Amino acid sequence: VPPAPPAPPAHSPAQPPVLSAPSSDPHASIAAAVESGRYGEAEVLAAHHEQSALRAHGPASDEALHWIEVRADLAMMAGDPVRSCRAWLMVASARLSAGQAPDAPAVEAAVDRAHHQWGRIDDTASACELGSTLAELRARVPGRRRGALENVRQRLRQLQVSG
Repeated sequence: VPPAPPAPPAHSPAQPPVLSAPSSDPHASIAAAVESGRYGEAEVLAAHHEQSALRAHGPASDEALHWIEVRADLAMMAGDPVRSCRAWLMVASARLSAGQAPDAPAVEAAVDRAHHQWGRIDDTASACELGSTLAELRARVPGRRRGALENVRQRLRQLQVSG
């Protein structure tokens, strides 16, 4: 059974941004770009903040991982499940490598979101590539929904037969 769709991102601004004036809140600026359909601009802004967080806090820091999560959500909103899945897999792996427990809510959420986005990938080669990584993570992070690992394995078998 595939995981439920992800909850709305926790980093969304509470109020809609004012489009006429630049905002000092990077999330508001990103949200304004998304609301205007400027996903590329939103991605560039998030990548800039991610790089700043990487330099200031390191690759496994909550600050850097937050911006990767933002970029994963942006890819999802832009209709790019491959990029979104890849980013969520990166977040989950980084959190596990940093010593977070497989049942930590942030780890489970990242794997669940990767799984959800993976289920939306139409390209067989990309689905197989990312599915192998997802299966490895699912073996470590089974999540709260029964059968998630078996769901990945079953789809991978189907992809290999049809591909």
